[in-house]
This record gives sequence, C-alpha cells and structure tokens, in this order.
Amino acid sequence: MTRETLWAEDGGIFLRQAMDSRLLSGLMDPYDGYLHLLPRLLAHLSLRMGPLEGYAERISWLSCACVGLVGVAVFFLSRSHIPSVWSRLLLAGIPALLPVAPLEVMGNTANLHWYMLWLTPWILIHQSRRRSSNILLVLVSFVAATTEIQTVLFVPLIWFAVRTRRQWGGSVGLLLGLALQFITYVSFPRSVSQDAVPWDLGSVIIGWLLQGGMSSVESSASSVGVAWTYFGGALLLVPVALLLAPAVAAAFNGRATLVAVLASVGVSAALWFAAQVFNNRAFMNYSSFTNQEWLKFDFLRYAVAPAMFALGALALASGRFHWRRETERPVAPVPSLRRGITWQNSCATILATILFLGFFPPTSSRADGPSWGEQVLAGRSACASDPQLAEVPAFVAPRGWEYGRVAISCNRLRTNDNERR
Repeated sequence: MTRETLWAEDGGIFLRQAMDSRLLSGLMDPYDGYLHLLPRLLAHLSLRMGPLEGYAERISWLSCACVGLVGVAVFFLSRSHIPSVWSRLLLAGIPALLPVAPLEVMGNTANLHWYMLWLTPWILIHQSRRRSSNILLVLVSFVAATTEIQTVLFVPLIWFAVRTRRQWGGSVGLLLGLALQFITYVSFPRSVSQDAVPWDLGSVIIGWLLQGGMSSVESSASSVGVAWTYFGGALLLVPVALLLAPAVAAAFNGRATLVAVLASVGVSAALWFAAQVFNNRAFMNYSSFTNQEWLKFDFLRYAVAPAMFALGALALASGRFHWRRETERPVAPVPSLRRGITWQNSCATILATILFLGFFPPTSSRADGPSWGEQVLAGRSACASDPQLAEVPAFVAPRGWEYGRVAISCNRLRTNDNERR
C-alpha cells in the first residue's frame, strides 16, 4: 500500500504543477521559499512515463533509484580519500539502509533533498583532472544545490578545490545553485508556521541525540518514548556512546581521519539545529515534556540527515581518511596501531549491524494512506459516465494536509493524454 500512496508535496505540489504545464516547464518554480529542482523534474518524467493511475508507484521507484544512485556516487567519489573498499561500501549503504528513512522519507520525492546533503561534500572534495568529470560534477552539484538550500553548509569545502587545483566542477555548480536558492528565498520568503514556539538549547540537544542518534539504534519511536519515562536523561548515554566511538577510533588513525569524523558529527548537529530552530513546534520542546508527552514521542523527517552523518562518522572511522591520493604513513607505535585496528573493526561491526538489522521499521506513515491508482480509476469511470463533469478529486497522505486534494481534469482522463490539459 505504501508504494501506491502519494506523499504530501509529491501530489499536492509537484504533480499538480506538472499536470498544469508542458514537459519540463516550471522546474525552477519556488515553493515555500525554496527551489526543488529534482522533485519537479521527477514529477514531469513520472507523469509522462505511463498511465496516470500508475504515477504513485513510478514516483516511488524513481525516488528509490535516486537514493541508490547517491550511494553509488558516494562509493566512487570517496575512492581518492578512503582506500578501504569496506568503509566505502558502508558509506554508500547508509542512505539506502538508514533505519529511520522508511518511516516517511524513503520512496517519495518530497524528501529527496536530504540525500542531496549526503552527496554534496563528496562532490566537493572529489579529485579529478578530467574535464568531462568536472562538467558532470557541475550538473550534479547544481541539481543538489537547487534541490536543498542547506548545502550551503558545505561551502567551506570549496577551499579544498582551490588548494588542490585538481577539480572545480562541484564548486561551480554548488555556487550557481545556491545563488539561485538565495534569490528565491529573498523573493519568495518561507512561510512561518502559526504554531511555532520559542526553542531552547536543551530541547535541541535532546532532539539531536534522540532523533539523529537513537533513531538508528531503536527504530520504534514509541519504545524510545517509553524508555525515557523509565530512565530519563540516562537514555542519552546510548547515542552519546554511538558518537564517541568513531572519535576514539579516529584518534588512532591520524589527524585527517579524526578531523573527518568530527566534521561529520558536527554536520549532524548543525543540520538538526537548523531543522529545530526553523521548524520548532510544541512537539519538539523535548526539555519540557511530561511523561504523557514522551509516550507520544515520534521520529521526524528532520532526523534523516543528522542520522546519516552520525552514522557516517562510524563509516569514516572504520578506515583511514586522507586528503590526498597518497596514503599517509603511520606514525603511531605498534600497540596504538593494534588498538586502532580494534576500534576500526568495532565501528564497522556496529554500523553494519545497524544498517542490516535496523532497516525494517515497525510502521510507515504512508501505510494506511489512500490508494492513488484506485482513485484515478474511479475518476475515469466518473468522467466517462458524466460528459459534463470537468474534474474529479484524488487525495494524498497525510490526512488533513492543506494541499492534500489534487484536482484531475476529466479531459486528461478521457483522452489518457498526460500532456497539459
């Protein structure tokens, strides 16, 4: 049922815009202060790949394919910095196997922007002297930046391109895309939620550790809420240990590895901070939760990016990271190297266990949503039986969302033509 249900903007925004315009037009239209290039592009492609009743399943498959391509890209882009194939496989597997992703984020274009954050730093530090590779990186980084404005967080990595003089594509594409994003943000400001409340640092820290850390250890949010009522803040020791383990392992593997691990943890914290500060609601004020409120605790879509970078620290610590192609020479004494290898193996084992055992969640937000295909088929019948009928409605998940009703033209359904009608 999940694949047959459209989620939020996939129907109410992106499909609606694709149905109201010609092929590939409107790709740079703003929505809520930002550009969403990749979702709009996929909406156009999916709409014209087959009958409208199959749109939801096609968009789900296309979204999953994009996540897979992100993993493949990270595997190859990280090759010049991480010699360990096993570590790069773990890095590549994180976006596809992240435990918290299937709850809401996986399989829809509305949340593909989180995966652009995972891809962007590897684009920027990739070393390539080939012009063709740099041109490709321009296109990919431009798509990433015009899909997710928070890629601005990785602008400092552009110094690496300037310093090495080995690649420029990723930097150019990122800057062009971000320039368009900020022009859009100024011209069409982001709306502010009516129920937004002041945030506090305690809630941000608790939210980061639970959403970005605990979500990878326990995929059931209700179990986490129940555990808090019993153990309180002591529960945070679990995600803290998850974040400390890669830092300890990296300390044995050279300064470059340690910097990369700490940077990954820092990005995880920064992304959650931005998410909570800009979207703070009463259900995110964790520092003031009562036991009854903890029993209603839920994982949010904002957890995906922080969780990926938190687990990314484990993947980085499972090998050796270096800035140049040539491998760093070990400078630590043999006992330290042996302890480092033990810590590396521990990090790899922890991450592999999390990815392969924690992927299947107890529920999905789209599991009980309306079937898009059934609604379209019912609409076809209604339009065929009433020649005067102009349009029929179809609904998307979640229930009660302000753009949850999609009006489908009967002319489109009668002619089975997915060009503009």
